[in-house]
Amino acid sequence: MQLDTDLTGLFGVTLAVFALLVRIPRVQALPLPQRAAALLAVLVVLSVPLWGLSLSGLVRGITGDLSVLTLVFLLLAIVRTLNGRVPVAETDRLRTLKAIAIAALLFYPLVLGFSMFDPYRLGYGSLWFMLALLGFAVWSTLRYSQLLAIGVALAVAAWCVGWYESPNLWDYLLDPWLGIYAAAVQAKHWWKQRRRETSHV
Repeated sequence: MQLDTDLTGLFGVTLAVFALLVRIPRVQALPLPQRAAALLAVLVVLSVPLWGLSLSGLVRGITGDLSVLTLVFLLLAIVRTLNGRVPVAETDRLRTLKAIAIAALLFYPLVLGFSMFDPYRLGYGSLWFMLALLGFAVWSTLRYSQLLAIGVALAVAAWCVGWYESPNLWDYLLDPWLGIYAAAVQAKHWWKQRRRETSHV
């Protein structure tokens, strides 16, 4: 099954813009019909080609394709902002982001040449890597985070059908923006806990 990789890549950028817009207080204050109309107008603006390239395409050229796990978090953020409900437990979300932050901290220095071992090569279809991901997903479902297991499963499924241009599974699992966000959330969470402990002293 072959998908239009340009469309799926642009969809990720559009989703990211939507997630940022719906968090603006003025947009949140609009009634639902007006909010939907505003988001539809943004979609049109993002899709209009300028000098042969749409705004979403321009942003995609800067950010690259967002990983499937990033898309999962963007969708959760949009749903949470629109209806005020948390789709998943906060502990589950924080555990997933903690795992992502650790993975990014270990992965990117190795990819940038800080070691002779390059984990990126495993993403081209290594059987051992796939088995390790399967074991990790099962363990995560039973003992750690169902959200993380679902995200990994969706990333592998998208890789199997060629969702993106990249043939490497790592590009479906992780991207620098998600790593930065996960690290920032962990730092914020640690700071809040530190302040809470200090206030009780």
